[in-house]
Amino acid sequence: MRELDASLAQVRNAWIAGRSALESAPPAWREAVGEDELALIAIAAHAGDVLTQRGPGAALIDRPLLPQVNAPFMPEALRARFRRLLVRPKNQASLEQQLIAFTTARGYAAHPGDWLPDAKDEWAPDLYAPWLDWIRADARTVAPSEDDITAENYDQFSWTERRAALWALRATDPNMAREIIEARAAAEPAERRLRLIELLDNRLSEADREFLASLEKDRSDRVRARARTFLARLGHAGGTTALASELAEMVTLEKAGLINRRTRLRFAALKTPAQHQRRHELTQIVSLAELAAALGVTEMQLVELPEWQLDEAHAFVTMTAETGSDEVVRALLENLIRIREAPLGVLLPLTTRLTMEERTALAPSLIQLDGHTFEATLALVGDQLGGVPLSALTAAPSFGALGPNIEAAAGADDNQRRNAMGILEQVLPRIGLLLDNASATTLIAQITGWGLSPAEPLLDMLHFNAALIPETTP
Repeated sequence: MRELDASLAQVRNAWIAGRSALESAPPAWREAVGEDELALIAIAAHAGDVLTQRGPGAALIDRPLLPQVNAPFMPEALRARFRRLLVRPKNQASLEQQLIAFTTARGYAAHPGDWLPDAKDEWAPDLYAPWLDWIRADARTVAPSEDDITAENYDQFSWTERRAALWALRATDPNMAREIIEARAAAEPAERRLRLIELLDNRLSEADREFLASLEKDRSDRVRARARTFLARLGHAGGTTALASELAEMVTLEKAGLINRRTRLRFAALKTPAQHQRRHELTQIVSLAELAAALGVTEMQLVELPEWQLDEAHAFVTMTAETGSDEVVRALLENLIRIREAPLGVLLPLTTRLTMEERTALAPSLIQLDGHTFEATLALVGDQLGGVPLSALTAAPSFGALGPNIEAAAGADDNQRRNAMGILEQVLPRIGLLLDNASATTLIAQITGWGLSPAEPLLDMLHFNAALIPETTP
């Protein structure tokens, strides 16, 4: 092989020097090609491509085949459009996560030739847990002794399988799931330990209090912080009573309403930027229950009439979402939607506390408050995509601008067309991710009636939605 490498090097050097390489070729090659330089080129190219492939720089690792996922792959006819949708548009945010969530919600998996999760893609739906294990080389070495996870067979499950199994167990037997986490979490690295503690969010109850209190001595700051927020949701003070009193002096309470007298929390005007910064810091430390106790009211009274500036709204909503009870979180969310003043982005921390069914039910209300790109609605709905009826979209104030933009994009004025296309490149893919299957079909017909070609790439997501019939549909 070394002789062949040397011969090829001599042949290439001759050609680089601009002369014939016949005299530099091995005798067997010269005999085969005679005086035909082109034939020598063909032989040298074949030898360089096939006979002298460079070996790997490191030892090869014997990997198992990519495991199956528990869902059918999307129809073959849709894969090309799916790959186009995965490409990040120029100067726009990627919709990869939303697209994967959409196909999962419809009951399908992406073909591995089109998409595979990255090792760090913790956001990937549970459907892709086997692929994440395979990519991380973290697949199980032996089959678990039992189908259900226990403290004894915990190590027989891969990491993603453990989390999925424990999350499911929290839904049916929360105490058993907590006991397994309590027994095995301490041996995990800090990042994985935090992920296990976060599973307690599913059916968090007073029964978890003792274990959460024990985490105050955990060596990870993030684990300790998460334990404190869970304890706060259960109504147990985090030892920041003095700080809560300090924060209480920076807000005021008043009564509003002639008949239904309700409490309104106001963030008092402060004199210096340092005071504003201090108040912001305190909202990140103090729990909602501690603030309510310092003010002599209930948590529910603090969220009755939200009326704050944007900065204060973000801080207070985050405080409520992190430390408030489920009832208070839902009450604040309903009140913010009712008054229709806070930007939808402010609501995001609250919607993460909702169940999947609650997010789905809330989507029509959210879409009516969203701006023209529907970016906030996508974030608020989360994984529950592809289920909004067209009636909810048409009721949104921003829907009125869709028709004129479609007509401008199909018109003859170059400036208007460019401006309209820029808007539609953001709006139409997001609408396509939100609507249900039948609504996508109806909207395509409406848009083409306004003058846009059915083959326009802007309609790719709507076409994909319309063609991807939910897998459970009979």
